[in-house]
Amino acid sequence: MLLMFLSLSGLAQEVSAPKSKSWDLTGRVQVQHLFDNDTESDAAKTNNGFRIRRGRFQISSHLNDNVSAKFQIEVRDNSPNLKDAEAKVKILKHHYLRFGQFKVPVWREELRSSGSLLLVERSAAAEFLADSYLSARHVGLEFGGKIGDNVNFAANYSNGAGEGGREDAGRTKGDVVNNGKMLSGRVNLAAGKALQFGVSGVMNSLGNQIGDVDNTGSVTVIAPDFGVYLPSGFDIEGGLALGSFSKDFLGSSEDISFQLFDVTARWKSKLKTPLQNLGGIDAFELAAGVSNVDPNTDLDNDEVMYFRFGPAVYFGKNARLQVNGEIDQPAADELDSALKVRSQLTINL
Repeated sequence: MLLMFLSLSGLAQEVSAPKSKSWDLTGRVQVQHLFDNDTESDAAKTNNGFRIRRGRFQISSHLNDNVSAKFQIEVRDNSPNLKDAEAKVKILKHHYLRFGQFKVPVWREELRSSGSLLLVERSAAAEFLADSYLSARHVGLEFGGKIGDNVNFAANYSNGAGEGGREDAGRTKGDVVNNGKMLSGRVNLAAGKALQFGVSGVMNSLGNQIGDVDNTGSVTVIAPDFGVYLPSGFDIEGGLALGSFSKDFLGSSEDISFQLFDVTARWKSKLKTPLQNLGGIDAFELAAGVSNVDPNTDLDNDEVMYFRFGPAVYFGKNARLQVNGEIDQPAADELDSALKVRSQLTINL
């Protein structure tokens, strides 16, 4: 299999506008190739191919010294989606109020930009939290800021219905719409420049009542995490999530607890001289991570381990080519392991 990519790079463009101090225009293009040996290639399906993983355009506006806004859209697979639409007001010098759609303050890996992930994709642990409406983007409001020089905090109140989750008068109720709200919060402590510790907590109200059938309940999680960032170019991030789905939501006799963890590390090294004959490659890195998803801690052999690893090369600060091997290893003996090879070119404009 031969993959050919062209590298491009760009910088954010700033333009003036009569009603704002400044506007920043940025974007991201990610082209991805995936080979999946767990899918048989036949007349009905293919097990490899390309896609536009992300095509994003963002406008950031600074209206004055205290008010800013951001608007980001994404087009992939010919389906446009709203990602960020937020207004931020600075108060009390080191604090802020934020309104709109944006990421809730949960899980260090989720808060990292998709253009600077340590591996091609976020971990299965991050995906589980997002799919359970416990992280990623929601519509709501947030209060946060700094306490001293080393502590950051955020408290968020949102719909809890996910990205684009509209909840207003006249909405039809469902398992995630108009059944309550989500509360989330995070505290992050920086112990110097090289070490950070954080902890996030979430409680979301889910379920619905239709006639005599009532499955309204809650999902909760607490998630400590850490980050190590050394001057040598070595970074490591990890997190543990302990949560539960209430028995009322699941319609079961007992609450069901879940456990997730992920640890990912990378080492990046700059070249002394860029390789101009190879697109100007000026740095390379190696990254690897291990994740575990146990959706029900009371059951044996239902968890899955995930191993991801691979190299990457940089074409300046704004372009990176990654190649990752991904192994999914279920604990159940009757299930086979699966191998994926995922390659991606990221261009941050």
